[in-house]
Amino acid sequence: MAKQRGSSGFTMMEMMLTLFLVSIILSLSVPHLPVYRQNDTAGEIETISYVFQGAQMHAMAKKKSYTVMMDHANQSIIVRDKDRNPISNYELKVCVLQEYGMSQFVYRPNGDTSGFGTVQFLCKGKTVKFVFQIVKGRFRIEQ
Repeated sequence: MAKQRGSSGFTMMEMMLTLFLVSIILSLSVPHLPVYRQNDTAGEIETISYVFQGAQMHAMAKKKSYTVMMDHANQSIIVRDKDRNPISNYELKVCVLQEYGMSQFVYRPNGDTSGFGTVQFLCKGKTVKFVFQIVKGRFRIEQ
């Protein structure tokens, strides 16, 4: 009987060459990966925006009023329903609530806010303002 010599797999040399090439590619690309910064100002501003938008969406979906309170003592934003039950509580990590401006407002069941004004934060020495409009509960961010 004659031995069959077919290519039924990779040789050890082929495997080592492949691993060598992959390791070179990885060593060149890993130092260029973006670095995630846990205390990033832009991320905090975006999260604050999501808290406000989430409260508005809850009010519209549940057809109930939700109060958004700025807790200066604990540096947090608290969302409560009309029975004062907490819905969400976001503790600030990078930004600091400023004492002046709106201390609370209400999202009505149609998504409108109860008033207009500014919620001001100090984020790493930079002032960031969330300016609320009374129509449709819209706000803009000024930096």
